[in-house]
Amino acid sequence: MNTVNTDIADPAAPPCARRASSHPPSLRTLALASLLAGVVLASVGCASKDPNRSGLLEPFRIDLPQGNYLTREQVDQVREGMTRDQVRFLLGTPLLGHVFHTDRWDYVFRFTHPNGQSETRRVTVRFADERVASIQADPLPLREDMNDPALPGYRPQQGKDGA
Repeated sequence: MNTVNTDIADPAAPPCARRASSHPPSLRTLALASLLAGVVLASVGCASKDPNRSGLLEPFRIDLPQGNYLTREQVDQVREGMTRDQVRFLLGTPLLGHVFHTDRWDYVFRFTHPNGQSETRRVTVRFADERVASIQADPLPLREDMNDPALPGYRPQQGKDGA
């Protein structure tokens, strides 16, 4: 009696016909599937619902505060006639000190949002005879407000649903 083993393919058959269904997937197929799964998972992590955040194919951008963060409450404590040391105690060291205009201190704060927009706030203190002569300031927040995104250390408020 002649028995034919159906698990062994005919050696004369083309390679695609010789492949048995019981063989495991090739290493190449596994690598391609793993790569595809990795790309899908990475792209899901990059997608953001926040319009200020970077999108799928954009680099990640962060909030960038630079300079002296001042509030109206701090600036209002500075009075004409105060010394430089008193001003430095209240407002901190100025960001800009002019070499040719030593009678002027500029406190500059710049906040760059992730979408590229930025806002700049300036406070200028002028001195005459080593005493405060005048103060000029852009509109400033009244006091440190945790809802001010320019506040160093600001964290967006999470909703009740965690989103």
